[in-house]
Amino acid sequence: MSHTGILHSYAPQKAAFEFTPRLLKKTIILIGGLEDGLLTLDYFTKVAEQVSPLGWSVVQIQMSSSFKGWGLSSLDNDIREIKQLVEYLRSPAGGSRESIVLFGHSTGSQDTMHYLLNYGETVEGGIMQGSASDREGFSQSVDPGEWERLNARAKALVDRGQGAEILPYEYAKIMMGTPITAYRWCSLALPGGDDDYFSSDLEPESLKSTFGKIQKPFMIAYSEFDQFVPKFVDKPKLLSKWASCSDPTFYSKHSGLIKGADHRVEQPAARECLFGMVRNFLQDL
Repeated sequence: MSHTGILHSYAPQKAAFEFTPRLLKKTIILIGGLEDGLLTLDYFTKVAEQVSPLGWSVVQIQMSSSFKGWGLSSLDNDIREIKQLVEYLRSPAGGSRESIVLFGHSTGSQDTMHYLLNYGETVEGGIMQGSASDREGFSQSVDPGEWERLNARAKALVDRGQGAEILPYEYAKIMMGTPITAYRWCSLALPGGDDDYFSSDLEPESLKSTFGKIQKPFMIAYSEFDQFVPKFVDKPKLLSKWASCSDPTFYSKHSGLIKGADHRVEQPAARECLFGMVRNFLQDL
């Protein structure tokens, strides 16, 4: 399927695609999850149609971590690149945008959370869809004893200052065939790792240091039937916990379950539900 728009070079060797309609003063930055790159997530291509009547255009970022690059990257690196795009879009060369909202899918939700906690003053808000825990998701497919052994070996490398070392194939096999460093494995797979924002077993004290520290409006759009969320997770209860640990000034009242949705929101009715949540959130800004 072809799409019309502009391919922006927002930094050396970095690209972002803006869908038509383009160059509006209010802009959403779409951030994909693990394995995603430009145009790989089908519903992303529909967002522009939904928000343009409200005066918003849509830009999808491609980062060093896109496609198979995520195993060698980090949230810190991602948000540096997102910040480069934000600065570009604010500049005359990028259209002098007046309002920017981040919209993350899956691990893009971790990027959105991480960005709001570190550079929140540079944007107007954030949306997190499919914010599943990678730690809980990946561990479901591995024998508990094996998972513990793999974690211990990766952590030992990080503790010795060898976090950049690429782990053997037995690790990549679990991570969708992606080469992965000891650091990124520990970030995704260990309790308290840098990527561990959305696990259901996190204590309120931990959540208050993440959700509770966000100082810009944000919305959680959690897929009702997300196949990457283990069955033991009570989704409505988890959403309530996140809300109770957040500042009510910034936690959007439009947050909630996307009815009927799987992780990538492939169902037409579920997409309509998600798009309605997004429109309501934007109208409240």
